[in-house]
Amino acid sequence: MVVLLWVRVLLLVVVSWGALVTALSVNPPLRPLGEFRAALRAGEVSYVIAEGSGRVLRDLRWSSGTLFWSRAILPAPGTGGYSQSDLNADLSVVYGPPPVDRRIDTQSTRGFFPGWPFHVPVPYGSWPVGAAWVLTLLGMLATERPRAGNRWAWFWLFTVGRVGAILFLVLESRPLWRPFDDLPPLSSPLGGGRGCLLSLVMGVISAVAAYAVGEAVEAVVLTATGL
Repeated sequence: MVVLLWVRVLLLVVVSWGALVTALSVNPPLRPLGEFRAALRAGEVSYVIAEGSGRVLRDLRWSSGTLFWSRAILPAPGTGGYSQSDLNADLSVVYGPPPVDRRIDTQSTRGFFPGWPFHVPVPYGSWPVGAAWVLTLLGMLATERPRAGNRWAWFWLFTVGRVGAILFLVLESRPLWRPFDDLPPLSSPLGGGRGCLLSLVMGVISAVAAYAVGEAVEAVVLTATGL
């Protein structure tokens, strides 16, 4: 029982760390494009996320450390914009080990399962987080009688809700703050229908929270720098 509890805590730490790093990369503070290029030449960039369709990029974010992200102010498309070839040219002058370069086609369709556990924006970070997420999903499917909701409810929270893995590790099969108590079953656990509706709400909340994290970080940076 104690070993399973520690496994559960470890999975929760890994998945939560991946969610935090992903949230920090969603809406980071704006910085001039020249600052990105200077950081590349200094070998300070470890991860690059470029989004766009076709030749011109519409979004460029980079990391100067696991928890430190910035978004480049790109030229307007009417002035030529910032293209894939421009980014390739900038990456060719990197000092030291090249950063992870992740390109996202904004016209591609998103899958049913959440992508963030398998695209954690840290070098080699996707493997442990993705594995922890999959193990948690398998643990959910193997749980005969989840307490807070049935397996269909949890399935929707894992997929559409995006943060079901974190909630499951905190709540099932006993709340993490009462791991050894013999608790009675809930009078009205979530079924598949209510779980689906809740997952839609949680999906919106998680997206808003990710953007809010970026706004909070920018406010802290501006306060610290006195700008």
